[in-house]
Amino acid sequence: MNLLAHRLMVCLVSIQICSTSTAIKVIGQRVTFTAGEEGTLFCQLVNTSEQLTRITWQKRTPNSPKNENIFAITPDGKTENINGLGDRIEFIGNIQEYIGSVRLKNVNLADEGIYTCIFNIFPSGPFEREIPLTVHVRPVVSVNSDVIPVAGDSEVILVTCTAKAQPEAHVSWNLGALSDFVKVETTVSAEPDGLYTVKSRLIGVASRELNQQKVQCLVNHPTLKEELILDYALVIHYPPQIVYIVSVNVPTASQEFRCVADANPQPTTFTWSRVNKTLSGRVDNEKLEILLDSNNNGLYMCIASNQYGNGTATMYMHISAGSSTACWSLFSTLVIGLAIFFISKCIFTQRFSKCISQLRERPSGHVPVPDTTGNHRDSSGSVNL
Repeated sequence: MNLLAHRLMVCLVSIQICSTSTAIKVIGQRVTFTAGEEGTLFCQLVNTSEQLTRITWQKRTPNSPKNENIFAITPDGKTENINGLGDRIEFIGNIQEYIGSVRLKNVNLADEGIYTCIFNIFPSGPFEREIPLTVHVRPVVSVNSDVIPVAGDSEVILVTCTAKAQPEAHVSWNLGALSDFVKVETTVSAEPDGLYTVKSRLIGVASRELNQQKVQCLVNHPTLKEELILDYALVIHYPPQIVYIVSVNVPTASQEFRCVADANPQPTTFTWSRVNKTLSGRVDNEKLEILLDSNNNGLYMCIASNQYGNGTATMYMHISAGSSTACWSLFSTLVIGLAIFFISKCIFTQRFSKCISQLRERPSGHVPVPDTTGNHRDSSGSVNL
């Protein structure tokens, strides 16, 4: 009896192993789609030749935790759209091979959830497989300043790189030589629409020197085949720092001058005046046209202004009676010092006479000079005839 029982047990185990290895089941696996594209939900019934009566697809989400029918296929290949997906879902399987795969087109974030593929066969009944679907959304990236920083002494947000995606994107910076002058601050927030917003900010003390400095925002995400690189030139606003006056045309009966300023944004207002005398020239915003007449001799001033401040430049013009051409000579202690240095250098190199000729033939020149306020720059010159 013991031997008979042992043989019976071996037989039962063998039957169980055989039954397990050939059990009817549905195969499928987790999938990830990118929003806006299409993807295939694959499922197949294996290890059976029983009659197929129906294939049904169901879906559930965290917001709708109960399985709901969304699509059905009959043995003759006819399909039934149950929940209104319309032509976004189509059957691409094979009834004879028990393949119930469907294609989901124009995927969106609302399609994310758990899909269940159910095969009804006779006489064994239904067999099913759950297929989790994850939807990724490509990052939408922007680099800008909500408020344009103004030069000062306090730390401010210089620029922000924003990436909105699912899952959250990885945002970093290529700062080059600016890495020692700015710091990075990054925040992540979950949005009501299911996306994540990453904001990476460059923070530092705004200055004129930072204006137009180049940085790069670097974005990485599972939906991107390669790193996304966005170039950006920092924008810093500051008042006029250097203001100077330049001649525009070759002198004839009159001479035209232009007031030029280093400022951001560029000055919108230019105020011309003649010290202690009435301004008789023709003014056109940053331009001043003066008749070459000895009555117009004097010190001229231009004040350039934007919304953050102003800067001043001065020019002295002297016209001798009977002359029809103008030349420029330097007018200020700083400029005179530069001239003495230049002449001394020429003497030292034994080319004094040649330098004198160059100075006599030198056309009008313009040198920026700091004013007494310490905030702006000034340029002075005199015209002699």
